[in-house]
Amino acid sequence: MSAGGAERYTADLAAGLRDRGHDVHLLAAAPPRGAAVDVRTTVLHDTDWRDSIRRRVVNRAADLRAEPQSALVRAIERTAPDIVHTGTLPGITTAVWEVAARKDVPVVHTVHDYYLLCARTTLTRRDGSPCRRGTYCSVRSRRLLRHGRFVSQLIGVSSHMVDVHRGLLTDATAHVVRHPLEPETASAPQWPPQVLGYIGRLEREKGVGLLIGIAPALRAEGLSVRVAGDGSLRSEVERSAIDYRGVVHGENKRHFLESCDVGIVPSLWLEPGGPPYSLLEWLAAGRTVLASSRGGLAETPALYSGVDTFEPRPEALVEAVAKLRAAAPVGPPRPTADRDRWLDDHERIYVLARS
Repeated sequence: MSAGGAERYTADLAAGLRDRGHDVHLLAAAPPRGAAVDVRTTVLHDTDWRDSIRRRVVNRAADLRAEPQSALVRAIERTAPDIVHTGTLPGITTAVWEVAARKDVPVVHTVHDYYLLCARTTLTRRDGSPCRRGTYCSVRSRRLLRHGRFVSQLIGVSSHMVDVHRGLLTDATAHVVRHPLEPETASAPQWPPQVLGYIGRLEREKGVGLLIGIAPALRAEGLSVRVAGDGSLRSEVERSAIDYRGVVHGENKRHFLESCDVGIVPSLWLEPGGPPYSLLEWLAAGRTVLASSRGGLAETPALYSGVDTFEPRPEALVEAVAKLRAAAPVGPPRPTADRDRWLDDHERIYVLARS
């Protein structure tokens, strides 16, 4: 299984800070997924909640307790950090904030998802529909957030995420730090577009069911929907009118992006990233993107040319595709030194945390 956006963020940040001369030590709840990072890493558990039902249950129980465990305390004591920067917390919990505070270590927290509000981290049900927070999630949040006063700096990967969490971590200074875009050399897409592409997790909340539903109508118009990734909807994708290409990495991933004329990010959930990595990969390959208007995605048209948003409903997506095919192609964005900007922002926030 490949790493998700939070894991990618952590790995890229750790490598970037290491290359700038910082002493970086990673604390992981489970064995790392994806490519290993040449940074010292302490792993708390042998299993990952995404692979183990038992680990998932244990993590849920740990969220309700949100108490410092001995392994967590030992890890912080051995590392003796100047700053604790947390991100995704299943298997660790917000107890790490209290452990850091006991050592007078400032805490920076990046919100990648809705972990502090939702046990599933997505604020959606399994079918992708919005979920109303029940008693369990309310109690869980209160337990997790009782350590919130120890967070001094809050980072959101979009303005949307800062707005959602500002009232939860009221003692923290909030910052928006968007993921970096690093354009690559790529072949030009065919225009008008003939192939619409999706890459990512094959889940309801990501809008994959929407793509399955409209693929026959698009095929009747001479358009194919090409998909890469893995997830619970894989078998449905394989049986549908979608051109499924499996899981792609490295050079195969680059070829997949270039084989599509337009990228689609049809998320039903309130996508945290503004923009998420999946959208940036399409832009980096010089592809126009049709993106849902949910969550942080709504912020992207004002940031980059070549992004159009739509309400994630079948008729709205079909209309957006038709409108795009009738329009002139838009050149890909070419920002410079975006990764340096991203690392600079984090270093600046660390200075604030220690002041």
